[in-house]
Amino acid sequence: MRILMFGPNPETKGGIATVIANFKQHFNSSTNTIFYAESWKEGNILKRTYYSVHGLVTLPHQINKQNIDAVHIHMAQDGSYFRKAMATRLAKRSGKKVLLHIHGSHFDQYHEESKPWLQRHILRTLRKADKIIVLNEDVKTYFATFGIPMDIVNNAVPVPTQLLETSNRTQISAFGQLGTRKGTYDILEVAEQLQISHPEAQIYLYGDGDTKQAQAIITRKQLQNVHLGGWITAEQKAEAMQKTMIHLLPSYQEGLPMAVLETMACGIPNISTYVGGIPNVIASGKDGLLIEAGKQDQLLHALITLIEQENKRNQMGKAAATKIKTEFSMPAYIEKWNQIYAEWDT
Repeated sequence: MRILMFGPNPETKGGIATVIANFKQHFNSSTNTIFYAESWKEGNILKRTYYSVHGLVTLPHQINKQNIDAVHIHMAQDGSYFRKAMATRLAKRSGKKVLLHIHGSHFDQYHEESKPWLQRHILRTLRKADKIIVLNEDVKTYFATFGIPMDIVNNAVPVPTQLLETSNRTQISAFGQLGTRKGTYDILEVAEQLQISHPEAQIYLYGDGDTKQAQAIITRKQLQNVHLGGWITAEQKAEAMQKTMIHLLPSYQEGLPMAVLETMACGIPNISTYVGGIPNVIASGKDGLLIEAGKQDQLLHALITLIEQENKRNQMGKAAATKIKTEFSMPAYIEKWNQIYAEWDT
């Protein structure tokens, strides 16, 4: 089967780009071949617009040129939805099957809170797809009420061949876009209390987004224990992970965040929340700690627990790495996709 994968440039920011980069690096099959077409690329507004239009305009040509059987489209909400909705229609007009791979952390909420005309448009788009893959049960259950079947495929990550010595890990990190949805402001609130009780614990926030707002809070509260690392490359992230003993992601909405999988694969225990697909990965108390979103007292308690209890932290890290290796590694992920393409081809 010849598949055209349509999504953002794999070197851009975000979880979808990481998923596509992993496909490009790890996918192999004797029966399925994947070609790649870019729907979006970073740059100023003119460049972003150009790449988006170019990706859509050339999509039918790419389908014909590569003799494509099916188009695998990566979709999220907002601008991504509109680009991929057009791509879905172009692929169907070309007579090809369409698989929609929905990554949005709250695609169900996106539909529910949209204006009526957009709600109808989203449902029409989804019904045009021959298969839909999502990341968590919430989205699947929500759209099932509209008679739209979906399957769940968890994300996966490469597994390091060797874990770093835990004694070299001293910092607390948060990887991902800064903002309310990721729980950044909850981290900043508890950091003020943590600075008093555990001044040695240093928190690094890696990502773009609400950086100015975060810096203003850091300055106003005189937080000496919080540092903004900015958006970092894959190589810089690997270096940061070598120093990380705890990963923070107290999100309010998620699909299945790559940052959780990547840190767990490196033997780093997570403190995260009971949202999206996160509880499907983290068994609270065994390979990480889960709290209720927005509960700052729980976040502070979880942090203090893992800071003070080194043995527990190390045990959770080892359990996390084992879980990713056995359940969320790339070989199993690639095999799953080969099965999906094979079933889809019948």
